[in-house]
Amino acid sequence: MMEFAVCYDHSGFDLARSIFLDVTAFLALMTPWAIARLIEIAREDAAAGLQVA
Repeated sequence: MMEFAVCYDHSGFDLARSIFLDVTAFLALMTPWAIARLIEIAREDAAAGLQVA
């Protein structure tokens, strides 16, 4: 029977680091979209306020 070498460590630290990096990358990608959306919402609110007055 053949045995396969495991080329990576199964430690909890590596898993936590991987999850942390994944979350950080996701937030880094979503931040510009969120800022643009907030600016868009603020402009819509400002325009609606000007129309009422």
